[in-house]
Amino acid sequence: MLDKTSRSGRAGRFLLPLSILLNLFFVALIVGHVLQGRLHSQLDRSPLARALAHMEASLAPKDAAAFRAVLSKDAPAYVGAAQRLEAARIGLEAQVLAQPLDKTHLRAAFATWHSAWDAFFDAFSGPLTDALGQISPEGRRKLVAERKSERMGAH
Repeated sequence: MLDKTSRSGRAGRFLLPLSILLNLFFVALIVGHVLQGRLHSQLDRSPLARALAHMEASLAPKDAAAFRAVLSKDAPAYVGAAQRLEAARIGLEAQVLAQPLDKTHLRAAFATWHSAWDAFFDAFSGPLTDALGQISPEGRRKLVAERKSERMGAH
């Protein structure tokens, strides 16, 4: 019989990566809607594009234009990393859904996704910081409030 500690340890090993995946999905959703139909054509249908388009739609027109301009200008710096992250996410999803579940392949998919996330974050954090720097304080407050609202399940 398993004691409480070993059960919670196993659950934690599963729940932490799942929580990270869900958080990343929501970050991509928020961050991606701005680029939809506006940035690099290769990103037009990506979660990143949808999240950035959503962010842009939340902003006043002047803030949205400034935000879009910075991210459009800097797109070559992060488009490839975003594509690799999306491919890693798809590969991870495939491993999670595989029948039977192969833990070795799943661990490798997690590692690939993690590396791709790190590379994307390194490539995208600078342009995103620059883009957020072009938004008014009111616009930044609105983005944070909207994100909090989405995390709470409201919209």
